[in-house]
Amino acid sequence: MSIYVDLYAQKEIQIGDNSMSRTDYEQVCSELENTRQKDHPRAYDTLSQEEKEALQYWIEHAIRPATKADDHYSSYGLKHEYERETKLYVSNAQFKGAMLIAGYRPTEKGEQSWHFMIQPSGAEHNSVQDGAPQNKVGRVITYRSTPQGVQDTQLDALIQKALASRKGSLA
Repeated sequence: MSIYVDLYAQKEIQIGDNSMSRTDYEQVCSELENTRQKDHPRAYDTLSQEEKEALQYWIEHAIRPATKADDHYSSYGLKHEYERETKLYVSNAQFKGAMLIAGYRPTEKGEQSWHFMIQPSGAEHNSVQDGAPQNKVGRVITYRSTPQGVQDTQLDALIQKALASRKGSLA
């Protein structure tokens, strides 16, 4: 599915099989307005269109819904997984907003780092040791848009566009 993340021009935002209306996004953000919420998800709106597209593509390909919350990866940990794979920096606040846009609601909105009912999209969940999800060979499962060593040309193109948009905004 194509990624469309123009928050101001579209009423409905579609990413993969999840969707959240702009109204839903605004509602969650406004619920947090009068709280002492650190890392407010509205910071997502400060990303360029190209940065949003790269981030939403990664979420769509690295994460899928689950029946229980992933207690090992918070929004803060997931943002680092995104940064490791793409070399694009996003704040915890921006990542939280992106997860809302992708249709994932936090299990506890009052926390600084949010947990979601998610799992890695490409992971084989066959064993768990010491509480950390692992694959068949005992490696800890991480969130990635593609398996380690596999090239994703579409993600690479989105990364290049995001980097170019950053350079353009600095000029």
